[in-house]
Amino acid sequence: MLVNSKKSIIAVSVATVALLLGSIAPAQADWKADLVTKGTLINCIDPEYPPMEYYSKGTSGKIIGFDAEASAALAKELKLKIKQLATSFDGLIPALTAGRCDMVWTALYLSNKRLAVADGVPYLETGPGVVVAKGNPKKITDISFSMCGTRIAVQGASANEALVQAQDKVCRDTGKKPIALSSYPKVAETVAALLNGKVDGIVETDVACGDIVNKNKKKFEVAKGYFLGDVSFAAYVQKGSALTPVVKKAVQKLMDNGTLAKIAKKYNLDPEKLTTVGEPI
Repeated sequence: MLVNSKKSIIAVSVATVALLLGSIAPAQADWKADLVTKGTLINCIDPEYPPMEYYSKGTSGKIIGFDAEASAALAKELKLKIKQLATSFDGLIPALTAGRCDMVWTALYLSNKRLAVADGVPYLETGPGVVVAKGNPKKITDISFSMCGTRIAVQGASANEALVQAQDKVCRDTGKKPIALSSYPKVAETVAALLNGKVDGIVETDVACGDIVNKNKKKFEVAKGYFLGDVSFAAYVQKGSALTPVVKKAVQKLMDNGTLAKIAKKYNLDPEKLTTVGEPI
């Protein structure tokens, strides 16, 4: 469950937000000249994270989900075609910086590390949650001491992996049992690990936790406890690109006119968690 807290350990600093909002290079006379392909907005997307982005037929078909439809709406607003370029999670930002896509709109946290190499446009508040077996036999309540001595699965190279690693250090430093952390390339593999009893819980974003439980209602539940919030997903474009201010303005318009709220409702997301592009995190 996402709780609005101003104490998020992974909230972006005020200085970083200032960097995000205040140090964008002036737009070129023709921003479309920055596009990888003329007339097309290429979005790097990792389609294995429902309800944000996933294949309509499981492992094939059209890429759908909130991020897929939101980026398509952005392209339409900019009078461009959209191309969804399926990209592995750990290759998303590298693909952007290498110029293989124009943007990355695929449920990535707004983070200092990513803002060091790309411009970010926040669009949805989120936070971590924990999926556990029905009845929560290990009594996991949050990402704190209740995890010490448990077996936890995460998607590798994610912010959630870093959260659990940090808590594992706290457990060890205070004489508690360590967390047995298992990192997997795909979220589906973390789900399989919990189904097979290899782990006691999965740490994921709240949007994914709800989807995982909905698909396994008789076996899983979301751990009820206190979870830090005030983290945002952000769409990324190349650092200093003339596209940055154009995307910011267009995304704000899609929020103001209700387009993103409509898409959010379609995928059972809370429209109230849509975050204004220019507001501090």
